[in-house]
Amino acid sequence: GDLRDRSRAPLHSPDKTPGETEDKVVEAKNQTHLGSKRLSVYLQKYEKIKVPYGTIRHILRRNRFRLNYGLRRRKKSEKREFVDWYSAKPFQVVQVDLKFIRDRKALNSEQIIHLEYHNIPNDQWGAINVNSRFKLIAYSREKTWTNGLMFYLWVISWLRSHGVKEKIVFTVDHGEEWGGKSWMKVKELKRLFSGFGCKLIQNHKGHMEENAHLERSHRTDDEKFYIPRVLNMKSEIDLLDEALGYIYYYNNLREHSSLNCQTPYQHLQKYLPEVDKNIRFVIPIM
Repeated sequence: GDLRDRSRAPLHSPDKTPGETEDKVVEAKNQTHLGSKRLSVYLQKYEKIKVPYGTIRHILRRNRFRLNYGLRRRKKSEKREFVDWYSAKPFQVVQVDLKFIRDRKALNSEQIIHLEYHNIPNDQWGAINVNSRFKLIAYSREKTWTNGLMFYLWVISWLRSHGVKEKIVFTVDHGEEWGGKSWMKVKELKRLFSGFGCKLIQNHKGHMEENAHLERSHRTDDEKFYIPRVLNMKSEIDLLDEALGYIYYYNNLREHSSLNCQTPYQHLQKYLPEVDKNIRFVIPIM
């Protein structure tokens, strides 16, 4: 017998959509470019044809060669630029992130209840220089894009006003407060930063190790600041006063083994001697 492949399509399909209806669906799709659900409403309203959107999806898949417009294809995201931490000079690479003060892995129930009772802000914005471990912090009550932008600008203004002239590369995660998934916000940020001699690089999603220095400093914040001092905070002013003392300790008194047991400010003096001495008096803002 004949062994050639034959069509396996059924000879009789009583439930198949009539060819005239399929033609109408394809024609309407080419005219309107609507999605399946809206196309179903369009056909019922203007063509007096009732076709479920699920059926429309199957019709369009079968007749995709008859569609007269190009389907959108997702544009591949740009490859993240390599950031060389180890050869970077002071303030050439700055990691930026947001920390929640009420961290149940660090604080106990009494401390968290105390913060809630006194309505202490929960968001700590942080920026740390990879080379020197010099750090800046600020606070807010809301994790918003506007607050993120203000923190960026505050960090830039603090560094530039104290003699930092290097091109600054900010590395951030994909949080919405840093631009997130909005390509337009990220594009505008990059354009804005270029005017200040700065650059923005988004880390890979889910790769906290690409902001490792700042993530590690969060643990220090808990151990050296929030755990021992949080019960002394009963207002925003108390929080800022305590933060002022802590960030002075962090930048000027706390020695880092990775810096040959120097403080961040001592390291800055050695490798960036022209920097303004007042840079060490960081004043946390709210």
